[in-house]
Formats: sequence, structure tokens, C-alpha cells
Amino acid sequence: MTSRLAQVTYSLALILMLGWLLVAGQAILLPVLVAIIAAYILTTAADALVPVPLIGRLPRRLRRLLALVIFTLGFLILASFITASATTLSTALPLYAENFDALQSKFLTAVGIKQEQNWGSLGEYLLDMVDATTLMPTALATISNGGSVIVAATLYAVFLLAELDALPDKTRRALGNNTQAENTMALARKINDKIGSYLAAKTLVNLILALVSYAILKLLGIAHPAFWAILIGLLNYIPYIGSVIAVVFPVTMSLIQFTSFSHAGMALVLLMIPQLIVAYYVEPKFLGRSVNLSPFTVLLALAIWSALWGMTGAILAVPLTAMVMIILAEIPNARWIAVMMSEKGDL
Repeated sequence: MTSRLAQVTYSLALILMLGWLLVAGQAILLPVLVAIIAAYILTTAADALVPVPLIGRLPRRLRRLLALVIFTLGFLILASFITASATTLSTALPLYAENFDALQSKFLTAVGIKQEQNWGSLGEYLLDMVDATTLMPTALATISNGGSVIVAATLYAVFLLAELDALPDKTRRALGNNTQAENTMALARKINDKIGSYLAAKTLVNLILALVSYAILKLLGIAHPAFWAILIGLLNYIPYIGSVIAVVFPVTMSLIQFTSFSHAGMALVLLMIPQLIVAYYVEPKFLGRSVNLSPFTVLLALAIWSALWGMTGAILAVPLTAMVMIILAEIPNARWIAVMMSEKGDL
């Protein structure tokens, strides 16, 4: 009994220490983990380039570096577009000041209040909340921090990819025991297969969701449809709630642009339809059991990683937790934790 209590105490102390290290070492650990996950994505992308004429004949290392260059350029173009769109949107918001006040009157009439309340100008109040002097510095700080992580992660990924082919031989030399080395490399391959397939499928689903959302936004005439569609696609990396939260922004834009509750309601319904299709049909079919995490584990991981690393932690919650579960499954004394984390208990 005493031994069991000591083991539980040591385990809790270790978890608290690891949590503190993750928070204190965020500036170092986060780019490294992003680079490792990027290596999984790039390895999968490099393997997908094999059927492509000419490119498929390149050595694996060059295909990985080519995939890294393509992804980096794509990210820079996307970041530039998002920044420019956010600036344009922030500039255009004052044009909708009168619409805010019209919505106030419509709302009061709808709830049966005939006398105008002394609330002042609702439009001016709300615009003060999203004023460029308060909103844009926060947005730019977030983009700057994210950009710093991406730059550092890209540098780590370059050197990691360059050394990837030599990793099996280095592992054998480091461990000395061939059996242990093979088990370690098999574990790495298992993580690579699960994380790589999950992220590839998730990216494809997010791209389709963004395109469908763009078509709906364009059809409804909502301003800045490309910006909102990209936001929906990116936030869909956050499981369950990410893209649903993203839908709130274009629906709000519809409300203040057209001052029509019916138009906003139509936008909400039409944008939520593909969300539900993705959540209940597309992702279970394409992603399936790729990471084998129970819904409760995903939600708990989302809460923990978000508390530790904010938005970046929320986006990385599923792949990081899947990696932890796979590693725990290989440790005899911790295998039961992996079983509890899994969807149906089979690993």
C-alpha cells in the first residue's frame, strides 16, 4: 500500500514537473515539436511525390527539401494574404457604424421595447472594442509570435530532414542492442504513419471545407469571403469546436453588413451544413481510426494543450496526444494509460 502511494505521488510530481517545463520551455520546445510534426508531414508529402514525373526520380532527401520549400512558400503567401485581409477588414469596420445602430433598433423592436434605451451609440461602442489601436496590435503580436515559431521550426526541420536518412544507423550505434534499436525504429515508423496519415487527411478535409465555405460566402454576398473561408479551414485543425467558432465571424459580418437577422440566420444554417457533414461523415470516413483517440481524450487534450500553449497548442493537441499515447503503449507499466486514452481499448 505504501509502495503504491509512493508511486502515485512520484507520478503526480513528475506530471507537475513536466507541465511546468512545457510552460517555462515553450520558446524552445514548441518550435522543436512543430519541426518534428512538420517532418512527418514532409515525409508523407515527399513519398506522395514519387509518382510525379521527373520529381519522383529525385533522391528522397531532395524530395523532402522540395516539399519543405513548397510548404514554406505556401505558408508565407497565406500569412501575407491573411494579414492584408485583416488590415482591410479593420479599416472597413467604421463604415458599418450606422448598421450597428440599425441593428440595435431592430432588436429592441423585436423584443417589444418601443422606447429607445439610453445606451448611446451601440455602433460607436462596438467599434471602440475592435478599434485598430486595440485590435491590430494584438493581431499583429499573434502573427509575429506565430511567425517566429514557424521560422525557428523551419530551421529545425531543414536540419532534421537532412539527418533523417542517417537516423536508423545512428539509433543502432547509440543503443548498441539491435533488437532494441529495431523496436525503437518501429515505434518511430508507427508514429510517422499515424501522424502523417492523420495530418494529410485532415489537411485535405480542411481544404475542401474552406472551398465549400468560400462558395457559400460568395453566394450570400458576404464581404471578404476568401478570408473567412481560410479562417474556417485553419481553425478546423482544432477538433470539434474550431471551425464552429470560425463560423461565428462571417455570420457576424453578415449581420452588420446587411442588418438582417434572416440573412445572418441563413448564413449560419448554410455554413453549418458542411461543418456537420465533415464532423459526422467525412472525417470519420477519411480519418477513421488514424489516431485512435477517444472523444473524451481529444477534448481533455484540447483543454490541456490550449492552457499550456494557447492557440498553437489547440492546433497541435491531437498529433501531440497521439504521439504520447503511442509511446505510452510501448511502456509496460504505462500501457494501461494508453488503453484508457484509445477509442475502444485496442492498440
